[in-house]
Amino acid sequence: MIEYALEWLAMNDVEEAFVFCCAHADLIKRYLADSKWAHSRDMKVTPIVSTNCLSAGEALRLIDQRDLIKGDFVLLAADIVSNMRLAPLLEAHRARRAADKNAIMTLAMKPVDHASQRLRLGDSELVVALDAATNRLLKYVELEPGRPSHLAKLDAALFSERDEVQVRCDLMDTHICVCAPEVLLLFSDNFDYQNIKRDFVSGVLSEEELGNKLHVYELRQAEYAGRVHNLRSYDAVSRDLLQRWAFPFVPDTNLLSLGGSPAWGQTSYRYSRGQRYMESTVSLARSTVPGEDVAIGAGTSIGEGSRVVQSVVGRNVRIGRNVDIVGSYVQDGVTIQDGVVLRSALVCEGCVLRAGCVVGPGAIISYGCVVDARHSVPPNTRISLCQQVAGANDDSDDELEYSPAVGAGSPVRPGSRAAAKRAAADSDEEEEDEDDDDDSYHNPDQYGKSLERPTSDALRAAQALAVGRPLQGEEAGVRFQASVVGPNGAGYVWDPREGPADLDRFSIAPPTTSLTAEDEAAAADEAAAAAAAAGTGGADAQAGGGGGGRGEEGGGDDSDADSDEGGHDPERVWRREVEETFLRCIKMRFDVSNVVIELNGLKIAEDRTFADCARYMLTALLNLGLPPPPRTPSEYLPLFKTVAPENSKEGQLQLLRGFKQALADWRDLLQRFLKSEDDQVELLLTLEEYCSCEGVFEADGGGGARYAPLFAHLLRQLYDADVVGEDAALAWADEKAAADPEERKYVEQADVARFLEWLREEDDDEEDDDEDEEDD
Repeated sequence: MIEYALEWLAMNDVEEAFVFCCAHADLIKRYLADSKWAHSRDMKVTPIVSTNCLSAGEALRLIDQRDLIKGDFVLLAADIVSNMRLAPLLEAHRARRAADKNAIMTLAMKPVDHASQRLRLGDSELVVALDAATNRLLKYVELEPGRPSHLAKLDAALFSERDEVQVRCDLMDTHICVCAPEVLLLFSDNFDYQNIKRDFVSGVLSEEELGNKLHVYELRQAEYAGRVHNLRSYDAVSRDLLQRWAFPFVPDTNLLSLGGSPAWGQTSYRYSRGQRYMESTVSLARSTVPGEDVAIGAGTSIGEGSRVVQSVVGRNVRIGRNVDIVGSYVQDGVTIQDGVVLRSALVCEGCVLRAGCVVGPGAIISYGCVVDARHSVPPNTRISLCQQVAGANDDSDDELEYSPAVGAGSPVRPGSRAAAKRAAADSDEEEEDEDDDDDSYHNPDQYGKSLERPTSDALRAAQALAVGRPLQGEEAGVRFQASVVGPNGAGYVWDPREGPADLDRFSIAPPTTSLTAEDEAAAADEAAAAAAAAGTGGADAQAGGGGGGRGEEGGGDDSDADSDEGGHDPERVWRREVEETFLRCIKMRFDVSNVVIELNGLKIAEDRTFADCARYMLTALLNLGLPPPPRTPSEYLPLFKTVAPENSKEGQLQLLRGFKQALADWRDLLQRFLKSEDDQVELLLTLEEYCSCEGVFEADGGGGARYAPLFAHLLRQLYDADVVGEDAALAWADEKAAADPEERKYVEQADVARFLEWLREEDDDEEDDDEDEEDD
């Protein structure tokens, strides 16, 4: 993570950066010494080490004591990913300082239009009060998550002393700020300042009589900033990087070198449509096509019939046959055998997942662990070769897991000589460190448990199990938790510190918290607005046409398809966009709320209506009962029938049963997009075109004609599912009354006519009942 922050600083012409290290300081120093920053002439990177600092406040007090900083400085967390320009922020801060020396800090915040953005990052809700004229920060309140109602108390004096005050809930803290040297002095004078926002910012705002002022700078719409401070934000920011929101920090620009890993050198990712990034030496079986939003590192091989979707796979990973990986992160040197299922999980370096095992959403498999064949790891389970120490200080940074790769900078597989040498080298360095902490945290062989590395016996036992070798000698005395990893697995379960709500909020799996329809629409509006501000496929323009985002989908390979279908017909292109987006959601098994966001964002980006989406969602569902239409992307072919149902009564019943099931699954989605009676009429008109193979359906090979004799049954199913209402069906029939005979062929079908007559009778009976009630 530190590489993203350093690259961003260098991109903004920062000349010197200080990296404050506390936990694992020797590993960070070693990483920086092996990276390009050790020899960079553009930016000097200096590590500052103190193993006694337990908070940001203590770190800033130490920096002040050492008198390292003389002027204004940028303060940020090392886990920031951003592409914002620092120059405007610095200019705004300097202008305020020139006018008022009490303007000591400017905080960078990003406007958001919906709480779902904070939800996907695991951030707290934030309420700030600003002076509308100067953007001076008057109040900063982080609302405690999990409460049924959020309340923020504001002093009435804020409103009485100013002409206009903005109370805003649409700002997200980027954890980037520009500070004057006085900030360091304030931390030194106030030893109770530990946390920058909760203590320092709140303290300065509550002591207004001292005259110190804080201001807010808002990022531009196209600028990106996100902090990776929990597993939830790790997943969210990773997806944003794959989808090119933080350009130029995208995999295929290969800006980031693997510092501390000279054996691997510079990355070599190449981009292909669908946000697929692969390095040059990836080996794929003939039948394997990676899904969208994936990155696969060099030296990785993937076997026949395997699927990798919305995931990041590291280097030198071995993936067997028929493996299913969705929404997961697989680090270097992992072995995944045949038939493994991996869902929204994190698998660390050197792990072995044996054939047929299942890893549930939110699970974390730490370094070197082994999961036995056909064993199921429950959701949100955390497994490590280190045993959890009862009663350890939960707030200590020392509980961070050890990483065999960070120490010497290159991936190490279990059982290798390098692993043994590195463990010995790290052990020697630990003995030399001057640290007053309890030795039980660093000497597992003496005390049996460690927060930082496993015992040597546990490590050797895991290495033996990883390669299938029987345990020998002292290895046989190691007792891993079979209930967690299986009888031939290696690892211990770690009980999470978080409660159930926080566990879901910070999990690497998508949050289960649902959003209302209005919330979903607002989130989609925000996504579309961001895309419009950056330009459609804005990353493409920045990359010089190198790829990225939806922008490329409108050109490239699609141009040939458009030519085959009669030129760049906007309606054909729109239909394909909707159907492919919907098919992708079906394939990925998105829930309805996520599908609404996907399609609503597409609707806004293309300036379409809800009915325009619903019409082609319906035809996509009908197509699933038939062989795929021409030019269907290969990744969606398994969703369709391989052979068309027979042209018989049994075949017709098969089509109707299939559509009824699909309609039951997606009825709620169609109802959300059909906002009015007119929308429902549009749906029926499109159904007519589909069954007649007219308009945009001419090139489908006549598949829709199989449904033509079943039009009355389709209409009845749509009515029974409350997708099409009684008034809409009758309005459609009335609209057809003055049409040409050819256009009345469906409304005049005997079964359709009987159904419409039944609807009219029902309508008349309801009117009679209403009149009787009025008479009474």
